[in-house]
Amino acid sequence: MDVTLPLTILGLILLIHLTFVNINIGLGFYSVILRWRSLSDIEAAKPARKVFKFLVATEVVSGVYGTMITVVLAGFWPTLVNIATIILFIPLLVSITGIIVRLTSIAAYWYTWDKVDAKIHLAIGLVMAFSGLAIPAGFRYIFAFIDNPAGLTSLNPISGNTIEALMNPVYPPLLLHTFFGALSIGFLAASAGLAWSSKIDKTVERWSGCAGLLGGLMIIPQGLTGFWFWSVLSFYSPYLFASLNKPFLPLQNSLMDVSYFFLGMVLLSIVILVFGIAHYYQPYRRWTAYILVPLSIAALIFGEIAHDIGRLPYMVIVGEAGVPVEIFINRLIFIEPTLIISTVSAILFFTAIFITLLYLYLIKGILEEL
Repeated sequence: MDVTLPLTILGLILLIHLTFVNINIGLGFYSVILRWRSLSDIEAAKPARKVFKFLVATEVVSGVYGTMITVVLAGFWPTLVNIATIILFIPLLVSITGIIVRLTSIAAYWYTWDKVDAKIHLAIGLVMAFSGLAIPAGFRYIFAFIDNPAGLTSLNPISGNTIEALMNPVYPPLLLHTFFGALSIGFLAASAGLAWSSKIDKTVERWSGCAGLLGGLMIIPQGLTGFWFWSVLSFYSPYLFASLNKPFLPLQNSLMDVSYFFLGMVLLSIVILVFGIAHYYQPYRRWTAYILVPLSIAALIFGEIAHDIGRLPYMVIVGEAGVPVEIFINRLIFIEPTLIISTVSAILFFTAIFITLLYLYLIKGILEEL
């Protein structure tokens, strides 16, 4: 069975979902940072609200695509879902709990604004921000697992050791790399939004510059944890490591070459660092904030493509080989091109609608308000 088209659907939805989720996490932290600053500088209160409204909009979109991913995984890749729910149940429970706390605290953060003591409100905001990190904290175990299936003892029947799975050495660097990346892209999105808003309200201009600086500086710890993750792969996922470094390791047994995406991500990260610092010192140059968002999204996409396509033709890497993708596909349904094309078309259509609504909601409804 040709698995290219089902993989295309999963990959497309995953990239859109990860983009909005990462932006959302970073926006939450920057809104709380500004709320904290507003305790001593009242001018920070307005951008704190604007950034939070930005967060609410992206939360809705990321949630929709998260549901799509669940449906696609259950429909096309049931074996992978079975493995995750059996061996990685605890991490998934952490993510689900994080989602519940996140949504609840978002509502509490908004409806208690200026209605409770500022320090209590700030505490609610901290719960909102950190609960967002719990979501990737659980789901990243799945990515660590398919890089290095720690704890898996059998596929038929599915069995494994949950404790060993939780001790997966690939997980810590991957998680930290994800955290810093989310903060970076979220801060940069906030910078762009506030830069646009500064056309009407100059008081938010400096907060756009601060967001650009923080987003740029997050590249440094993200790069360090990325290097840690890269080095760990050489020991625990040599096939993926070879795919990432194909031109430099020509003798390694890898059928994929994703080194161009990997290097592209690194180069984009350097540019983001430079532009983020530049925007801090010259926040009136709004174009630097505008360009940082697509650059950061491109870096995220390049990194995910390198990480996920680098595993092919395997779904799960085991040393220098792996378990083929075909093992995980649902063979009870006939996956024909017309089904895939119609599904992809629907995804792109609704994505365009979401982007249009976000534009109207953010640009016309929030960022340009006085």
